[in-house]
Amino acid sequence: MERVYGGARMNPRKKKKKGPSMMVIMLILTFVILLGLIVYLAFFRDRERTIVMTETPIAAEDTYLNTGRGLLYAKGGDISLYSTDTGKSVYYGHDQTGTVRMSGSGAMSAVFAGGSLQIIRANGDITTMEFTGTIDAVELGTYHIAMLRRDSAGEESVLVLSAAGEQVDQILPGEQYVVDFGFYTIGKSEMLWVEMMSVTAAQPTETIRCYDLSVRSQTGAITVQNQLVEEVYITPNSLFLSGTNQIIRYTHDGNKEAYRVTDYGYRTLDFSDAGGDAVFLLTPRGGDMHSVKLLTLKEGASADTKETYMQLPGEGVSGFIMNNRLVVVAEKRLYIFSMKGKLTETANLQYPIERAEKLSDSMLLLLSNGKWYTASV
Repeated sequence: MERVYGGARMNPRKKKKKGPSMMVIMLILTFVILLGLIVYLAFFRDRERTIVMTETPIAAEDTYLNTGRGLLYAKGGDISLYSTDTGKSVYYGHDQTGTVRMSGSGAMSAVFAGGSLQIIRANGDITTMEFTGTIDAVELGTYHIAMLRRDSAGEESVLVLSAAGEQVDQILPGEQYVVDFGFYTIGKSEMLWVEMMSVTAAQPTETIRCYDLSVRSQTGAITVQNQLVEEVYITPNSLFLSGTNQIIRYTHDGNKEAYRVTDYGYRTLDFSDAGGDAVFLLTPRGGDMHSVKLLTLKEGASADTKETYMQLPGEGVSGFIMNNRLVVVAEKRLYIFSMKGKLTETANLQYPIERAEKLSDSMLLLLSNGKWYTASV
């Protein structure tokens, strides 16, 4: 029955329904976020980024060379150039020996065996040269070819040829033997360095002679004692020797020593001067690759040494400096660090790998199950 009081009609007041409290809503939201995080970690963490590996026609047993334009390789006697851009191969010819070796520069490539030398130029032209004796090693510059030849009596010498194949010089090691050699450019001059080791000294002694091929004369000589030189790195301002005990900087003018930095217990994996300073990527000798060190040196009178240590998340296969980053390749993963040592990215490799090489600042060559693959980083 409707009640009326003093002429005013009154309706019974309805009770308001209480909604969920703010605390309950927050608990529900927290639960949903945690559940989403658990699902992500369980199902998507390992699916972040996978480095795609593109198979090449090159097998582990094949001879190959990174030319800068692609991979020159010999398979079953056939010599071809594989383009890392298009994924296609261009046939260059056939080698009867089946035991070829290769060398190259940005200007040309060389295929050699026995006393036979083939020069393959960037436009595809091939020049074949025959020499007496045996060709043990070949290095190529822009305008010159250097060849370590052993004659029938077993005596070795470095023959320097023009790009057309004409002999312009011959370097005799005397009572030393040739360890290594290579080309570099200073100004407009193409230079040649030749590393030799004494066979008569009481202690390990290596000499590096530098030659200006534009005037065909020796410009300097460097002597290193009590350690072995493992790598030679050349910048526009310096010649660096990476030895078993020290890294030594020399100037180009007169090959004068500027400084020495101890690197005992480490071996050099890679080198870069792209950032203005000389940066060496080092890892401890004689063990698994669980840590690396970036050693940064100034190219002045003093080294002003800066060292950055990094403990790797897993055992590495190899490491490279690429585009001002440190890239460490492990069996199944890839780790990218900043040059200050901060881990910025990890990624999965498409297949497990056994070896890794740097083709450029953006591409790796990876060996997996007997086949070589390229991978962009």
